[in-house]
Amino acid sequence: MNMTDCVARSRFALAVAATALSLVTAAQAVELDPAAVVYKTPEQFQWRDPSDKADTNRTVLFGDPSKPGLYIYINTFKAGLFGNPHYHPNDRFIVVTDGATWKGTGTVVDPAHALRLPKGSFTIDHALKVHWDISKEESGAALITGYGPATSTDVPKTTGSFNSLDPGAVTTKTPDQIEWRDNGGNRTATLAGDPDKPGLYVQLLTWKKGNNFSRPHFHPNDRFITVLSGTWWVGTGNTFDPANLTVPLKSGTFVTHFAKGVHWDGAKDEDTTLLIIGEGPATGTLVEEPK
Repeated sequence: MNMTDCVARSRFALAVAATALSLVTAAQAVELDPAAVVYKTPEQFQWRDPSDKADTNRTVLFGDPSKPGLYIYINTFKAGLFGNPHYHPNDRFIVVTDGATWKGTGTVVDPAHALRLPKGSFTIDHALKVHWDISKEESGAALITGYGPATSTDVPKTTGSFNSLDPGAVTTKTPDQIEWRDNGGNRTATLAGDPDKPGLYVQLLTWKKGNNFSRPHFHPNDRFITVLSGTWWVGTGNTFDPANLTVPLKSGTFVTHFAKGVHWDGAKDEDTTLLIIGEGPATGTLVEEPK
């Protein structure tokens, strides 16, 4: 190979490397408008026990559970824990995000007859109703939301038998009991409340793979979203360009859509499931896009 060929090949290699670097830099340069969308990855969560050696752990994602107002937090728990019967002053809405938990109602704690709630299950602990939670062979985690204060009041255990959950104390849905509605590019399942009406709602949304995206829009109220599975691609502003102007948000990321902040989002090469919490009405208003 002569010197001219060597130089030509070297220049070609440098050009390819420069192009690749520019593409990586461009991808990294995409930033979301913080007035519209902010997010925290799991690595950025602040846990009560950073060492995670305690039997239970907690990270608060929004609000303050000890005070009035909306709160959202995640509890993790190790295997083999037995809770006491207790109640809360307000309804609590719970999604099992990892592992499994077991639940019973009343003052008789009977692990043998507790109901197993695997990952993906949804529960409502109704206000002032006695229930208990345990873990068996599995550890797990649950995302919990509601209106504070979220105090817990223990009640004495009693002896006797427990055979089934009291539906007046606890509402449960395992993943196979959740009813989904197909909307074309996505599907939704409303777990609590009504997104079309005032008040708290909890909803699942799965974007189907295949570059299914919403168009630029905004909502009248803040929305709080947890990526349960897959990669969620999010963009802000009124320029719709999924290939170049989106940020990938991986499973476990917690996202806030601020009221009236223009954004758009969807899935690319894998299904993506989101847990959405907010106060309705959760209407979406499309914005004019550049021509």
